[in-house]
Amino acid sequence: MECVERGLIDVPWLRFGSGEALLRALDEIGSGEGIGPLLRLGSRGMAEEVGHGSIAFAAQVKGLELPGYEPRTLQSMALGLAVNARGADHNRSGAYEADFSTRVDRLAGDGRSVAAAIETEDNAALIDSMILCKFLRGVFADSRAEWAELLSAVTGFDYTAAELGSIAAEIVDEKKRYNVEQGWTPESDTLPERFLNEPLETGGGSAATLPRERLQEMVARYYRLRGWDEDGLPGPDLHDPAAQP
Repeated sequence: MECVERGLIDVPWLRFGSGEALLRALDEIGSGEGIGPLLRLGSRGMAEEVGHGSIAFAAQVKGLELPGYEPRTLQSMALGLAVNARGADHNRSGAYEADFSTRVDRLAGDGRSVAAAIETEDNAALIDSMILCKFLRGVFADSRAEWAELLSAVTGFDYTAAELGSIAAEIVDEKKRYNVEQGWTPESDTLPERFLNEPLETGGGSAATLPRERLQEMVARYYRLRGWDEDGLPGPDLHDPAAQP
């Protein structure tokens, strides 16, 4: 719709605020008629096809569209979306939990935001691995200790909270290694230009900003705390026989 407003594509009926336009677009995606083949490409693919700098306002990370969280006002989540292996996935990074709490300043991402992004990303990896519903996150008083107790009861092995933490970190490492094999570069761990260049008015004459330098600092700190090198590359997989010395 923004591409239409900017005159980048000629689809006059596809306008913001029109429910009829939305339904027609969905029909054409399904039928493959009209604008459908272009919309089927997704935000990144469509931006690459349209060109004219449209990738700057395509709301996606690594080809996955952003969920309903505004990165400029939730800056722990901004980092979580930028570095996530799958892209802008709120089910792989729950850092908005910290932003909605008093643990961090959600409008000024810093080291606390980085720690929160790592903790919630690791917890999401554990929840997915244990096949638990993510809506159970707030049920446990001491999540990892209780998850270890659950897993021990089911498997007969004695797991500890610390062991689960190590397993979670290795899961994240392994996903990054896979991305590297598929062509990931450090430039992939970022957000669309719009969020880094345009202030977001929040009312009363105030605006939320997420300068590129701030996001880059958080990404670099995230790499360090993960134990990755400065380019965001994890060390060798110690469980892979090929990586053994």
